[in-house]
Amino acid sequence: MNKKFLFPLVFSLAIILGGCFPKPQNPSPVIDNPPTVEPSEVPIVGGDADEHGCIGSAGYSWCEDKGKCIRIWEEDCGSASAIKTAIAKKDNITTDFTVTIKHENTKYASGGISFDGSGGGMFLAAKIGDEWQIIYSGNGSIDCVAIKNNYDFTPEMLQGFCD
Repeated sequence: MNKKFLFPLVFSLAIILGGCFPKPQNPSPVIDNPPTVEPSEVPIVGGDADEHGCIGSAGYSWCEDKGKCIRIWEEDCGSASAIKTAIAKKDNITTDFTVTIKHENTKYASGGISFDGSGGGMFLAAKIGDEWQIIYSGNGSIDCVAIKNNYDFTPEMLQGFCD
């Protein structure tokens, strides 16, 4: 036989015969006593409510100022008292009043003002820097064009103001 054809023939036979033999396999580890988990030990997703019902794994924590569970990156816990202070300062209010926040995100809020449960008005507030500033408060007319051009209040926040 010609040496030229001998090498490819031997090489081809080695590849074909090499696939006929089984490959050695690593033995599987044997577990004599698999660990058992009692159903009471399995944590329930979302089952970590605190004494106020706030689910910490979902990012909620209790806000005493608002009396509800909030996500601090979505709304400011101390915003109601800060907005109340800003309204009192802007409108020179010396009597006690209540602020109710209807809609809020990290930069804007809207809601109502009431005096001893009777009468009141509405407000729009914007957080500029670290302080809440009152954009509008009262019952009068409002310049919706200027507010929409200068601020990013959500449509829900402007309901009742700029319908």
